[in-house]
Order: sequence, then structure tokens, then C-alpha cells
Amino acid sequence: MNLRLQRVQRILRDSGLLGPIEKFRYLLSVVRWYRKNREFIQKHPDFKVPPKVLAYDAYSAPDWDFYKQSGEETAVFLAAISNKYLSHDIPLQVLEWGCGPGRVIRHIPNAFSGNTNTYGSDYNPATIAWCNDNIGQIKFSLNGLQPPLHFEGGYFDLIYSISVITHLSEEVSRLWVDELLRLVRPGGILVITTNGDSRKNVMRPDEIEAYESIGLVIRGKFEEGKKMYWACHSPQYLREKLFSGFEVLEHVNAGFPYTGQDYWVLRKPR
Repeated sequence: MNLRLQRVQRILRDSGLLGPIEKFRYLLSVVRWYRKNREFIQKHPDFKVPPKVLAYDAYSAPDWDFYKQSGEETAVFLAAISNKYLSHDIPLQVLEWGCGPGRVIRHIPNAFSGNTNTYGSDYNPATIAWCNDNIGQIKFSLNGLQPPLHFEGGYFDLIYSISVITHLSEEVSRLWVDELLRLVRPGGILVITTNGDSRKNVMRPDEIEAYESIGLVIRGKFEEGKKMYWACHSPQYLREKLFSGFEVLEHVNAGFPYTGQDYWVLRKPR
């Protein structure tokens, strides 16, 4: 996105018009993907797809080919990380925090060869209602914008979260990372995605200055948790502040499938 479009978006954000523009963009996306989605339904009549508005809210595109293929491949990617760092002698307790309308989590049992007890949580009641009604083998629960989740400490072997703290304030992100640290068992892992150095090419000069000086850029003036509420964290900020309670096993810049985001593999100390 060039600087001119960045300035336009900033004006819309500051004036409170970004919400109505997003609704208009959603309607355009429905029209754009109509024919392709109809072909998908004909080809996959038994594959349940979420309401278009939920898909757009989570992924910016109610595109069912993307929803299915990216979900399957991301689940396989997560299984490879799990195989690398965790023992699969007994079923793993796996949580997706911020599961949205099931793009990835619905494929976790198959990608992990059925060797999981899988849970999903999200703060959108409509999303959780749809997942509960349409996705089997997985237990879904509603959470608030802030913690806690209603599980005992050390319950999960693996927690993963895709593009969630990228839409939260600094304070709320800190609360959630502390909560995820509580929920992971000692020796368990957290896989989490963030916006990092690769996003500097879409930052305004004042944002680059903030990113390089304090390590954090927030584009607010929108409902926190929604995709237009945008957060970017430098690797140094994350290592020294947000993820300081974890051992960093991996950090890959812009390497997470289909998102272009950084991903972190973090271990809770034993």
C-alpha cells in the first residue's frame, strides 16, 4: 500500500468513516467471489462454509477455495512444528486462541492424525455459535476481549494463535500472553504470529520512528480485536517484553503460511 493510500486510510480512521467503508468493501467482496464460490459449493457439496460476513471479518475475503486450502495447509504446517518439539505418545491437548470461523482448527484432528483433543476459543459469539453447530470433534468456547479462559493452569500441550495480537492493544496483549503462559504446561509450546519488520514498507514515517524507538505501532480508532485495529511489534520488543516468560525456539520473519506474518515458537520453561 503506497503512502497516498496510507494517508487516505488515516483520514478515514480519524474521521470515523473506516467502519462504513469496510461494510462497503465487504459487499464488493461478496460480488467478487460469487461465481467462484458457487463453483466451490458445487464441487464440495458436503463441506460446510461459514456465513460470508464472518469469513470477511476474519480473513478479509469470503473466498471458499482460500478458506479450505489455506486451512488444510496451515494445519499441516502446525503439525510439523508439533512433531518437532512435542512427544505424541499420548493425545495432545491443543487450543487455538482466536479460532475465527474454523479456517484452520477444523483440519487439526486430521493433520495431527487424530492424536489430539482440540479446543477453540474466540470472542465473537456468532463465530462460536457457527463453529459449535457445524464443526465436529472440537470443543468451542466463547472468551472475552480480555482473559481469562476457563481452563486450569498447565492444561495444554500446544496453543497456537494466528493474527490475534496483531489486532490488540499493548495492555490487552500483555494480559493474554500472561494467560497463555498460565495455560501451557511446563515444556509445552505456544505458536503465535505477529506483524514485524516486513510491515515497515506499509508504515508512515512517524510509525517507522515509533517502531524503531519503542518497538510498537498501534493503529487504533477502531473496535479493538477487529482486523482494522492494527498492531505491529518489533522482534526486540517481543523478546524483551511480551514473550519474556517463554524460551524462544524459533522466530521466522514473514514466514507463516498465507499471512505474510512472523511466527514465533515459544516454550514454557520446565
